[in-house]
Amino acid sequence: MFDNAIFLAASFAAMSAGLSATVAKVSPTIGPRLRHLFAGTAPIAAVLGMRLTEADSVTLQGMDLFAAGGLVVLGVVTSTLVGKAVPSARILPQGVDDRHALPH
Repeated sequence: MFDNAIFLAASFAAMSAGLSATVAKVSPTIGPRLRHLFAGTAPIAAVLGMRLTEADSVTLQGMDLFAAGGLVVLGVVTSTLVGKAVPSARILPQGVDDRHALPH
């Protein structure tokens, strides 16, 4: 699929980790399952987009799709691990003041 598989996997994991941390902080209403699914699968568009822009006509072989599936699994696992390290921002119920909320 690509020349350097280690670089590709590392950059894919970094993209997934960045997306997961950003979504956790910016949009805390998205649940963890949806966040991990989004953060794990969204970078594949960039990876396959790079592959498809190499020539006017590109054929994705079975190994390309198999590698893309492996990258998606890597992305979801990375997002899950980042989710444990970077918790979502808390959303307090309406009418609850943060100063009077009980500590966790």
